[in-house]
Amino acid sequence: MACRENPGDVIASTTVPASTLTPAPTTTGDDGVASAPAYSTENYEIEIPPSTAADDAPFVDRLARIVNEVYVEAEAGIWRDGFQRTSAAEVAELIRAGELAVAYLVNGNSNSSGVSNKNDTNDDKGYNMTRSHPQPQPIGCVCIKKLPAGDDNGGDAREEKGEFGMLALDAAHRGGGLGRAMVRFAEERCRGRGLATVQLELLFPTAFEHAFKARLQRWYARMGYAEVRLRSFANDFPRLAPLLAGPCEYRIFEKRLV
Repeated sequence: MACRENPGDVIASTTVPASTLTPAPTTTGDDGVASAPAYSTENYEIEIPPSTAADDAPFVDRLARIVNEVYVEAEAGIWRDGFQRTSAAEVAELIRAGELAVAYLVNGNSNSSGVSNKNDTNDDKGYNMTRSHPQPQPIGCVCIKKLPAGDDNGGDAREEKGEFGMLALDAAHRGGGLGRAMVRFAEERCRGRGLATVQLELLFPTAFEHAFKARLQRWYARMGYAEVRLRSFANDFPRLAPLLAGPCEYRIFEKRLV
């Protein structure tokens, strides 16, 4: 299933100042594409974990649990009882594909945490050698993908676009700007792959006003995202549509990166 939605971060009353977001030196992955920097604050770091992290069951299970707990709150009333946004198997698949960025809680700043800025290259050797023990605690994630060119994406059918979704943060770490930093990370990763546009998708119920979704839309608007079209959720996700509790709109938002 594609990156679908991004309800994970409560609207921050304060944001992390740009001066506290420290980009790593520019690196290039095995595919020759410039890597997104690993943004750091004093206590957090965001990076693409290597594929070997998919075999770390506690790591994967914790991320799946964070996502599902966030969606219970953020999409209350949208889904039938018992719906879960993701699974450990899906999280592991995204990690192996290099499509999941993870936010970590680390001890001290990035210079003393033992977390390498090189992990965005999916260098398994670097993962084993540069991380201090115990391994930093994952506290959130965001899925980042490249969409193929085609009419399904709207606009210029020849243009490849980036997409991010499944943005989720542990409740104890919301409200301080980390969610905004994770969006910036996703944008930089897409820009590093030569993508000029990034999109996200939000699901809105039509039978009632969903306060969290409305607040989330305003949050994205402040970061430059504009609604560009509606899509059919039933057509895109036919297996999930019967699990909806009621009628919904499937809104697509975009932002130009260049």
